[in-house]
Amino acid sequence: MNKIIDPGESPAEIRKYYDEITKAYQIAFAGPPWFEVSKCTDDLRRCEGGFSALDVGDFCTKCQQCTQEPAYLEADLVSKFDEISATRPSRWYLEFCEENVALASLAWRAGSEQIADEKYDNKPEIKAWLANQLPRDRDVIWLDEVFANKSIRPDRNLNNFTAMISLFMRELNLPLLAYRTINPQMVSGAERFGSNARIFAREKDVPDRRDFVIITNGRQS
Repeated sequence: MNKIIDPGESPAEIRKYYDEITKAYQIAFAGPPWFEVSKCTDDLRRCEGGFSALDVGDFCTKCQQCTQEPAYLEADLVSKFDEISATRPSRWYLEFCEENVALASLAWRAGSEQIADEKYDNKPEIKAWLANQLPRDRDVIWLDEVFANKSIRPDRNLNNFTAMISLFMRELNLPLLAYRTINPQMVSGAERFGSNARIFAREKDVPDRRDFVIITNGRQS
């Protein structure tokens, strides 16, 4: 079973699942390929992305400090999700396995400048690159999060990727969707769209450590 929820119109409906969603988020991003288990405590943020693969309390030889906090706190995630639903059109897509949330995805619509400011703060070279890839005169869909609770469903979590993208495009009423990722499976998912997908390889095509994907129409070629 899957479900798509407008958190702006139905905030109580999505909040029913926040416990499961935040748990899935923490589990997913603690594993491969992210390994975001704890926050980097170093002021210079020498750990990539500001996160560490070490458990809380372990000593980091790179930063010469012990980690102190989990990468993601439930309260922080809930605050982030609520802020998104209050400030822009957004949708949650949920898949269930035996009535438990197995996969969750969040997408929202905004202008390219807003996406650049929020996702690439203090990275002018990427902002300049992004300005040449996304339209400046109209909104696009930003696929912000896709994550699975592998303790609920260990594999095949992106089997419905094309259907999910099409649902977001229909619900948010736009024909163009973009996202960034370090997950090879998210790149493979985009490849299912054939010529409707443009995939920019990290460090080669885009000046970033993440691949960048643009999908149009939502139809397979």
